[in-house]
Amino acid sequence: MVLLRKTLYFLVAALILASCANRGIGPQGGPKDTIPPVPLRYDPEPGTLEFKGKRIEVTFNEYLQLNDVSSNLLMSPPQQTPPDVKAWGKKLLIQFQDTLRDSTTYTLDFGDAVCDYHEKVPLHGFSYYFSTGNEIDTLETTGYVYDAATLNPVKGVLVGIHSSMEDSAFVSQPFLRIAKTDSAGFFRIANIHPGTYRLYAVEDMSKDYRLTIGEALAFQEEPITVSGESRVENQESRVDSLDSVVVKGAQLLLFKEFKPKVYMQRTSRDEQHRIQISFSASPDSLMELRPLTDSVSYHMQVSKNRDTITLWLLDSISIRQDSLFFEARYRRTDSVFNLEWNTDTLRAIWRAPKLTSKMREAQERRNRNRRLDIKTNARKGFEIYDTLRLCCTTPLARIEKDSIHLMEKNETDFTPIPFELAPYDTLPMELLFLATYKPGANYELRIDSGALHDVYDITHIAGSYPFELKNESDYSTLRVKLNPFVPNARIQVLDKQDNVLRELPAITEGALFEYLTPETYYMRLYIDENGDGKWTTGNWPEHRQPEPIYYFPKSIQTKSNWDFEEEWDYQAVDQMSAKPQELFKSAPKKK
Repeated sequence: MVLLRKTLYFLVAALILASCANRGIGPQGGPKDTIPPVPLRYDPEPGTLEFKGKRIEVTFNEYLQLNDVSSNLLMSPPQQTPPDVKAWGKKLLIQFQDTLRDSTTYTLDFGDAVCDYHEKVPLHGFSYYFSTGNEIDTLETTGYVYDAATLNPVKGVLVGIHSSMEDSAFVSQPFLRIAKTDSAGFFRIANIHPGTYRLYAVEDMSKDYRLTIGEALAFQEEPITVSGESRVENQESRVDSLDSVVVKGAQLLLFKEFKPKVYMQRTSRDEQHRIQISFSASPDSLMELRPLTDSVSYHMQVSKNRDTITLWLLDSISIRQDSLFFEARYRRTDSVFNLEWNTDTLRAIWRAPKLTSKMREAQERRNRNRRLDIKTNARKGFEIYDTLRLCCTTPLARIEKDSIHLMEKNETDFTPIPFELAPYDTLPMELLFLATYKPGANYELRIDSGALHDVYDITHIAGSYPFELKNESDYSTLRVKLNPFVPNARIQVLDKQDNVLRELPAITEGALFEYLTPETYYMRLYIDENGDGKWTTGNWPEHRQPEPIYYFPKSIQTKSNWDFEEEWDYQAVDQMSAKPQELFKSAPKKK
């Protein structure tokens, strides 16, 4: 018995040692699973007629997990309360929360919601359909949604149809049938009953399947007719066939009406002598302020677009107070984006940092010896088209122009040249020097002591700031002629990030863009239909589309001391195909 027990101990120990010594033998995990789950059984089957149930089960070949069902799942027609979707082992369980309509074809598009359990590989475009009536509607409409300002495809936009021809349906009723755009802006609204519909797209941030004020939108001007030519022949193979089917479809331009929500964002007092009041957007009128604290003296500075108001406290009593109160009367938007007057009480609080006695003494010494800090953009290689600017850390209250000199350097000496000073905003902290400069010449800005005084009557140390203009040979010139000529077109020169660098109106002899730094540029134009000199977005109440935009189909590489000329027929290439691919922020997969 003892011998048998010792033999068993020996065998177990040998097996453990063998397993430890051979860790490389046996399963090592294998390659990463890249195959999505496969549906095996449906209860009931897709395409079921006279559906009366509340529950659907789909059994897959492997264990499941769900990814962001609320964003991925799209039920058409939409329901006020979306269905409850769960993954239970290898089963996908769908439980309807709302009553289904009679004689209606329903489609559930899961997007990328259904994934395998281990690697989270999604089953792209998985969908299920059934009818509560005695037939399946098999018609569809397709198209693309583009951003009206950039012509970039827009992903994740809700596109829907209404059978009502009334404009009110878009804002008062949920869509009849819906779809979402993919990364190429493509949409496909399936299982439509034959008929005539209005086609819309909406950002739908409110998740109510209709247009809410403030959301981006797009609309097809003319109704669409969906007939037997738009039939979905094989519901099961729709997703697989998308890449091989070229669909022209509708082209919707998504725009946002210029209705910024104006409200007061915050009141801050980051410095003891300064209070800042920030707005979300530019109000149409200035704020009215009334101090509720005694003996408050201040200067009000308003930014150029009026979205920031700065109060510079002037007297020591106000500056030393920890809390200051003001009654503010200002305009803000209501729930329907109308501007209305509102009155609030503002509290500006100063929380002093904790300082040691030594730190406090150093701070008081700096305050006693404080000088006005000034900076300029004067430098060697000054751009010919640039404007000389002077910036201060506090707003200016008094300027002695006679103590400011703009000098041009000759062979042996400097000669003063005339200039004008232009403040950038109220209580200016930035001054613009308007003068006529010669390419390649050297200049110097001289500022005598006492020339500038801020609102605290602090002045600066005298200084001189040399700068040298570039030569004309450092630049290139681009002339753009439209053929055929369009008198109300405006041409824009863009950088590699699709940002507008220059803009000129089209003229018969060609718009001339001078002093371009040698670089790669792009072009686009828009038709200025209302003649206001700027691109105008669309307007839903007026049924006005955004002003049309067209891209030049290739880049332009400029060189120093070269003159370039481009003749542009903006209608020669399809509007949505002309934009160079490199300008897309993320190149979409075209379908």
